[in-house]
Amino acid sequence: MIAFIILVYSSFYFLVFGKLGLLKKTPANISAFAGVGVAVVSTIVFAWFTFSPMTSDARVFRHVLPIVPNVSGEVTEVGVESMERVRAGDMLFRIDPTPYEYAVRELEATVEQQQAELALATVNLDRATKLLRTSAASQVDVDIWTAERDAAQAAIANSLAKLGHARWELEETVVDAPTDGYAPGVALRPGMRVSTMPSAATIAFISTAETEVLASLSQSAIRGVQVGDEVEIVFTAMPGEVFVGRVATVGKASSEAQLDAGGSILTATGEPVTDRWGVRVLLDDPAVARSLPQAWGA
Repeated sequence: MIAFIILVYSSFYFLVFGKLGLLKKTPANISAFAGVGVAVVSTIVFAWFTFSPMTSDARVFRHVLPIVPNVSGEVTEVGVESMERVRAGDMLFRIDPTPYEYAVRELEATVEQQQAELALATVNLDRATKLLRTSAASQVDVDIWTAERDAAQAAIANSLAKLGHARWELEETVVDAPTDGYAPGVALRPGMRVSTMPSAATIAFISTAETEVLASLSQSAIRGVQVGDEVEIVFTAMPGEVFVGRVATVGKASSEAQLDAGGSILTATGEPVTDRWGVRVLLDDPAVARSLPQAWGA
């Protein structure tokens, strides 16, 4: 753009000194014309970068979610392909549910057994209470069956908690997409085993729920940028097409002003601060934002 402004002003040279003949080609006139040109271009550039700053250091950012299952086991089905767009809740892969189904059935049987024991303890407690009124049973018998009833109730509560956890684990054998998005590289195949270790993520999932454009500006250019300002963005892969967004955040911080605890004294070099500040931009059209590839340069 600066080169274009210079070319436009240079064209006036041929009009002023040539076709229109407004000035004679003397060293003084040519110097004055050049000096005015430098002043005009400098003023335009200064106003431009002050009131409408621009940068080529910008790109599309998205959250990359490492998919780690909540249960371990053998993968029986993979429901997504590389770069395939999926919706939140779509199945990514399925883990063999057999051992978790066995655990659920075992605990259900345990609860049924404990409920039968509770029923027996309740009947015996009622019987002992009635016999105590006629002195046919002692208080010890009542206390024993009361304890048996309370123990059965506690055992049922404990088993129900374990059963709830077992049912949750069974549901977690189906791993779904956490948001809308896609997986750039799916190497997972049926027969592989997956674990719950965070360091052993099975799929890197790129979420399209939020699309941000992060840009950096010099500290002199960013001083007039405020949250809510309108932004025009042109991507290198789509020249000539302008996208509109708004400034969401201005990060006025940099590593050059960071103090770390340590045994060394801060060294002053005398060099000017050259670190840049970040600006987070959200596009006005969510559909366009979702369609943009990750890491596109702007």
